[in-house]
Amino acid sequence: MPELPEVEVILRGLAPRLQNRRILAVAVGEKRLRQESSPGEFGRWLPGRNILELERRGKYLLFHLEGKVILLLHLGMTGRLLLQPTPSPALPHAHLLLQLEGGLQLVFQDVRRFGQALVFPPGVAPAPLSQVGREPFSRQVTPQWLSQEARARSRAVKNFLMDGRVLAGIGNIYANEILFAARLHPATPAGDLSVEDWTRVLKETRRILKAAIAKGGTTVSDYLNSQGETGLFQLELLVYGREGEPCKTCGQPLVRMAQGGRSTFFCPRCQKEK
Repeated sequence: MPELPEVEVILRGLAPRLQNRRILAVAVGEKRLRQESSPGEFGRWLPGRNILELERRGKYLLFHLEGKVILLLHLGMTGRLLLQPTPSPALPHAHLLLQLEGGLQLVFQDVRRFGQALVFPPGVAPAPLSQVGREPFSRQVTPQWLSQEARARSRAVKNFLMDGRVLAGIGNIYANEILFAARLHPATPAGDLSVEDWTRVLKETRRILKAAIAKGGTTVSDYLNSQGETGLFQLELLVYGREGEPCKTCGQPLVRMAQGGRSTFFCPRCQKEK
């Protein structure tokens, strides 16, 4: 699933080419996404409007259009946003296609259809954003705030980091890498961490997310940027997907365990339980 860095990379690739460009027409695929506005709503609110600004909130992309209309997209597990010249060959699994002035088209492609494409008329707040927590780079996110949010919580710190209602945009890949860098066992109860622990977690969260953005994100299976290119941060991963391989810090074989239905990778020597 694309996480914060991948969505940020897509945003940075699209924004310079889409801002102030008019949507000429909209086409909707036959099969629906997990959450999707009706073809009538797309047809009413999108054509003829300029794209004024693109914004990321957590794993969501927001297209701010003329007249205070918002198009909200979430890539789900296998979603892609591809910017192509017009005309281009039809893509399989295309669920939303925006014809843009200047001979471009933006295609939302999603094989597994877990994505979201929702349009919000003027004055209607995007409902999914009400459940999105603070951005990891926000000044409002401090070690003290994290410690307070985690106080008395028995849930594992890895699951806490992945809770988008607390911190926006951190998924399984980066939670694994953050906890390895912070030298914390992923099963440690979040409420047991000290402010000093949260200081390390926040420092490594920001460092790793910035590094992933700079490398174009992580491509494990499906992710491509808006130009159809893979990311490169997968070459920098130290624990994710490396079960049985030697830890690059101590040489101990890395271990995999299940947490909340997801695979967790860690070093049993570098990340000892408290």
